[in-house]
Amino acid sequence: MNAKWLILFFWLCGQQSWCQGLVSDITFSGNVKTDETYLTQFLKTSLGQSLDSTLLREDMQRLSNLESLASANFLVLERSDGHFDIEILCEEVFTILPIFNFGGVEDNFWFQVGVTENNLAGQGHKAFAYYQLYDRSSAALALTLRRYRGSRWSYLVNFVKWSTLEPLFFSEGVAEYNYDNYTYGLGITYHFDFHSELEGGLSYFTEAYEKQTEGIPTAPDRANTNKLLVKLIHRNQHINYHFFYEQGYSNVLTTEAVYSLNGDPDFYIFFNDFKYIHRLGNRGNIGARLRVGLSTNEESPFAPFVLDSYLNIRGIGNRVDRGTGTVVLNSEYRHAILDRPQVAMQGVLFSDTGTWRNPGGDLSDFSQSENFVLFGGAGLRFIHKKIYNAILRVDYGFDLQDPGKNGFVIGIGQYF
Repeated sequence: MNAKWLILFFWLCGQQSWCQGLVSDITFSGNVKTDETYLTQFLKTSLGQSLDSTLLREDMQRLSNLESLASANFLVLERSDGHFDIEILCEEVFTILPIFNFGGVEDNFWFQVGVTENNLAGQGHKAFAYYQLYDRSSAALALTLRRYRGSRWSYLVNFVKWSTLEPLFFSEGVAEYNYDNYTYGLGITYHFDFHSELEGGLSYFTEAYEKQTEGIPTAPDRANTNKLLVKLIHRNQHINYHFFYEQGYSNVLTTEAVYSLNGDPDFYIFFNDFKYIHRLGNRGNIGARLRVGLSTNEESPFAPFVLDSYLNIRGIGNRVDRGTGTVVLNSEYRHAILDRPQVAMQGVLFSDTGTWRNPGGDLSDFSQSENFVLFGGAGLRFIHKKIYNAILRVDYGFDLQDPGKNGFVIGIGQYF
């Protein structure tokens, strides 16, 4: 097929979603590391079917959404018998990388060092190990076998030692505790299709609290517990990626039940994260994330939802409050100031707003002005386009109701 007829072929396929010839062969190029058998799982185009250009473009977007690929495109070649060969052109990203994550707010800085692999054995499996200093020393190991042997099942095993200095809130004031958590977990995921999956998990963990603050008599000196956690997570992912640009929506619903092995009350929690992001022009993204959560409503200093610059409200500080319910809306506009083949930079304008239910409180707490926060700010993203998740973010947020409350937040990856 000469150039003129090749252009005509693509024009015709753009006007209608199919062409009459059959697909005789599918090959891949550019996938130095990623196995073809893994990539083939994400194609709906198959040998022997009529060539469908709409379906083929959907296949390319699905491949581009994989963590191992920056993008995927295709070439169609006509054979002498009138059928077609498809060559899929893959652009891989580096997926075995050193972990060097860090974040910071006023009077608090944390970092992680380790190694991660997001395309183990060229099959999309994941593994990581890291050391973290966040007030105190922590470490973690995890292995996920994604779509094991081409099936709809994924498997997870992990170990986490999580040690921090936790502020707990009592009527007399804030008491700081050395907190240690050792978790041993197993998980299994079923992939309904390319967008929807259900994960179940079981973890055994121990918790230990040791008080570091004097002068608060109602705060216990120490607490130790052994628990089982059962979780169920449903993910619905419809976000398409083109390098660092995003388009679409996702929803993650998490439910957890924690059963004490020491006679303490059992504990239940659910939260839902909904994210929507839209491409504006060639360089813009506007998006929002809504988190709604509720838990067992005990009047306890160990409430699970934390008000924190790293997690939900940029600029508010380090773990400044806790609650048994949360509603948080994060929104931002990202604009690519620079977009080159290897690197890019975005400017960001954002607003973060939220409200909490106090431990032991009522649902009416959500509407109380003293529980409502509204922060805004601006930031920058420094992006390496050829390395998975290589985004350095720097944000400055301040309280729109009291500008004296403010702070910088630094981290790796987009905030949401």
